Amino acid sequence: MEEPGTSRPPASGTAAGDFPELLGFCARAEALIAELLLLSDRAPPLFADRRFDPVLFDFRYFDSPGDFEARIEGNIELEALEDQLRDSCGSYMQRFFSFLDGAVTYHGELCNYLNDLQEGLYIHCTLDHVLENNCACQLLVESMTLFGCMILIMEHKIGGLLRERLLVAHLRYRRCFSYPNLEQICELCRQHVPTPGTSASSGSSPFSSDIISIQKPEDLLRRFPLPEPVVNAVITCLRNGDVYNNLRFYPDPQHRTTALSLQGGHLYVLLFYSHDLLHRGLAMREIVDRFFKDNWVVPIFLHFSVDLLVSWDAYKEAKSSLVSCLSPTSIRDISLHHYTKVLYFLADLDIHMHAINKEYVLDNSQSLLSVIRECNFTLCWLLLHRMTSDKKARDLVISVGSSQQVDEGSLLQLLLKTAKLEFEVKQLHIELLKTRESMWYEKKNGALECIKDLSQNYIGTWAASCKFKNKTLKDWLEQLLSELISLNYASIGSCGRTIHRVLSTLKDMEMIHQVKESVQIKQGFSKIQNNLHDMIKVLNLNQEATNILSVITDAKYAWVYLTLFETLLKKNISHDPSETIFLHTVFLKFQSWLSAPLQRIKQCESPDLHCVSTYYSSKYASKIFAVLDIIPEKLLKISNAVDYANAEQPTHLVNRINQEALQEFMQMDHQLCQARQAAQLCTISKGLRTMSNKFDDLVNLNLGGWLKQMIRKELAIQLEGKLKCLSSYGDMEANLNSLSNFMLFQMQRMEFIEDILHIDGSSIWQETFTTVLEQCAKKEALELMACMQKSANVVKQLNNMSSPSTFFGNLLQYIVQLTNPSHSMFIEATIGWFDAGGHELLGMRFFNLLELCLGQVGLACLDSLVHILIKHSIENTVTNLHTLVDAKRQEDLAKLDDFLGPPASIPLMGQSYKQMVKILYSSWGSLVEELATIGQLQLLRTLIAFQLRSACKIKAKTITSVVEVLVSSLSVQKGKSETGEEDQSVRFLLHGIKEQQNFCGLCSPLQVIYISEEPPMFLTRLLSLFSISQLSRYALDVHLGNLTSPLKRSTTDFSAVIIGLGTLLRQFDSFYMTQYIQFMVQYIRTTEAAFNDTSGTHKGATHSSEAPKAVFWLMSLCKYMDISRDVVESCLPASALAILQS
Repeated sequence: MEEPGTSRPPASGTAAGDFPELLGFCARAEALIAELLLLSDRAPPLFADRRFDPVLFDFRYFDSPGDFEARIEGNIELEALEDQLRDSCGSYMQRFFSFLDGAVTYHGELCNYLNDLQEGLYIHCTLDHVLENNCACQLLVESMTLFGCMILIMEHKIGGLLRERLLVAHLRYRRCFSYPNLEQICELCRQHVPTPGTSASSGSSPFSSDIISIQKPEDLLRRFPLPEPVVNAVITCLRNGDVYNNLRFYPDPQHRTTALSLQGGHLYVLLFYSHDLLHRGLAMREIVDRFFKDNWVVPIFLHFSVDLLVSWDAYKEAKSSLVSCLSPTSIRDISLHHYTKVLYFLADLDIHMHAINKEYVLDNSQSLLSVIRECNFTLCWLLLHRMTSDKKARDLVISVGSSQQVDEGSLLQLLLKTAKLEFEVKQLHIELLKTRESMWYEKKNGALECIKDLSQNYIGTWAASCKFKNKTLKDWLEQLLSELISLNYASIGSCGRTIHRVLSTLKDMEMIHQVKESVQIKQGFSKIQNNLHDMIKVLNLNQEATNILSVITDAKYAWVYLTLFETLLKKNISHDPSETIFLHTVFLKFQSWLSAPLQRIKQCESPDLHCVSTYYSSKYASKIFAVLDIIPEKLLKISNAVDYANAEQPTHLVNRINQEALQEFMQMDHQLCQARQAAQLCTISKGLRTMSNKFDDLVNLNLGGWLKQMIRKELAIQLEGKLKCLSSYGDMEANLNSLSNFMLFQMQRMEFIEDILHIDGSSIWQETFTTVLEQCAKKEALELMACMQKSANVVKQLNNMSSPSTFFGNLLQYIVQLTNPSHSMFIEATIGWFDAGGHELLGMRFFNLLELCLGQVGLACLDSLVHILIKHSIENTVTNLHTLVDAKRQEDLAKLDDFLGPPASIPLMGQSYKQMVKILYSSWGSLVEELATIGQLQLLRTLIAFQLRSACKIKAKTITSVVEVLVSSLSVQKGKSETGEEDQSVRFLLHGIKEQQNFCGLCSPLQVIYISEEPPMFLTRLLSLFSISQLSRYALDVHLGNLTSPLKRSTTDFSAVIIGLGTLLRQFDSFYMTQYIQFMVQYIRTTEAAFNDTSGTHKGATHSSEAPKAVFWLMSLCKYMDISRDVVESCLPASALAILQS
């Protein structure tokens, strides 16, 4: 038997597989149309770009190809466009050409087969035999009409000019002008130029993308004609017969055009292959009267339809036959007839839905089928004819609906309620079919029990209020009992006759006077009769009702309305989340749109099944997801209404609660609010779960993964909005507190919904939070790099920026401004920056708040941005030092080295220091600023690392310990490197460990190598002179244990300068750090020697102030840069250390 389908009911006697050639043609045609639709969806935008017009040619190219090629040759711009077009659209053009080749090959093979069939070349298959066989006739009709539909859809979806350009471009690029089928392919692609003049009544329609409107389509179709005798024979069969056996599903004569709508669509296409039928008035009047007397919008393939009022404009006889049946008055009357039933159906469907159950379906099967058939008939007519292309007819249909107060919303409600009833009836009917045998025996046993009870009443064993003896009645009951016992479900025919005989006997027994007078006995008889009637109903259950439902509920014609109803469905869901419970029924109503194109391909077992089903499934799923798009937003909106703050308030355990305080203690308002929101979430969750289960065998939706993805997307939008809002105004600490509360709220919200929706809400939030922060940091990093290309001092530019565009940009600006070395001082003991008045500007409290708000991810992102600034600042400083040490300076510094001698000696020319410092005095200002900026950023990075390390020690102790062990192991193995294939894997491992080390705060920013460049000439001598020049700007504060500004002058923060200096030296070989220390020690010893010489001549002179400051400077450098104290002490004399201690 042929596989049942919603549009093609099962045929009897033969199967589609008995005609493999015709079945193969149908399967190929379906695959070709699917490929055409896919190609039309993915048409390359470059072919619509006017810039490419000079290199895109239509068929005029074939008249003089040399002239067209000459325009391009030698033109660099056009050749570049050619290359771009070839690279980006080459695969598409190849696929389009393969489709064209497949189409013309299909036509050629089909025509050969039809000619052979007509001439009787097949022994067991002739044209008459095919037409007499219902299944074969269906295949023959479809093999012809599907090709015609393909040509019409191609003209509708891919215009003639685009087809010509695609073909010419492909032929030019592939140089395949001698392809065998090229002439037919060109004919298929040639632009269709209809005769001038269009219908004045036609107007633009919102459904123009799905209503095929082509002038003179017969000119287009006759490019690829079909054998006329076969066409005429098939048309005759369609005109007079019921090829798809659909009339039996629509017993009402008013439904005839709907029952024959599938045939009508095929007939519409085949009429264009006939030479004169459209121009024969009598024949067209007959066709219109049978197929189109009240139906002028006709589906021809899936949701693609034609409007006969427009399409037949050029055919006088056909149009006059149609207009005679569809005058404005007739259209108004038909519309009014359908619109008046809408409101009635809405109320009637509610009644059925409230009563629906197995017993109701069993008792009212035929009436339910009738209601469903009527609702679908009305929906079909209204939905189809509201999208007519004829403006006058469309306005008339819509105006009648407005007068009856029926709009798209009412039609959507009718569609929803009809779909609900259909689904419930189908499901309950399937359950009844599965359990009918057990149900039949249950009813049988019920009848037997009632008969036994009545029989016992007459033998005196039943203690009833009414007892009498009637030997004949007793015998009758015993005889009925034996007959019912003998019934067997397997013998359906004999069972039915026996049950009817028993029912007839019971009616005769009811006429006995004693039975009439006994209420108890009458009730027993009634129960027996009810059970027997139910047994008959169960016997009558069969697959026919399912087949009827599959045909009358088909709604693929209204596929386009899913886009129109999308907004209305979203509003319904937003207003009432319970709509999601039955939302799946609406999409299941359109499942024939997915299954119909695959039916012949499945029967043929074609290898095209996978690709065709993938295309239609993706389109089907996209429609579902477009409607469900509102659900994640609605879920988060519902969870927003819960007052998590009150829920988090601590409730201490008490031994006694006052009655007056009991209500407040129970927090009933909060619990009620939370319960309501949970109920709404459960409703949505149930709807999604139901939809996921019902679509498992139809299409793989993966709603769980989709829901997680959409919740991430919605959370990301909210978080990005919050970060953007915080970056634009307000105090930073207040903003961070607000953001911290927002983060806590989001976490609690996701924890609230995760159990209800069966998702890992906490994980989703953490992943989304991490992704948004990383994306925000990447955006800020790109902006910083753009600034680096424009300005050498990005930090200075960041300070002066009015309003950074990102959250991290605003945060960076806030931190950098507060820790500016010119206006603040870093005090190590308190780990913070202070102003001249002693007020804290920034400290660990701020970084604690930052970690609480942004977590380790946020701190790591901030650390990466500071890393970029440090690297750029060091590169800028090294570049400036290279510029500073020009040829003349190199000569001066070389002379200074000669004057001062080896570092271990005390120079005789000690005054050379002051001379050289004066020479370079103008350069020290910029160098101080640059080194202070590096030190400032290094201090910030150090504090961020400290906060990361502290947080990870608590929140990720195991991971931190593992990373520490790995780092220690690598340190032990340092210097041992493997060669060969493992190098790449080792590098990846080291890179991953390095990233994790940074994330856990286990790296020391002061030990990091940021650049790999050659040091400037005389670097250490230059930096030692710089250090000497800066000593006079500071005073040694014994209370703070730091070098500070004397007399509160504006002096750059010493800690920032010394750390910046050490960081710069760290970038190069350790030799430079050691040499710098030696040069500074030489200066200290020179200063001490000069002091000893003067102390003898000036009695009571104070100790030189330069030496202690120089020693402190050097010791601070060693401390911050983690240089062994032994290195310094081995260079410094004991007297110098005594100076520092004093």
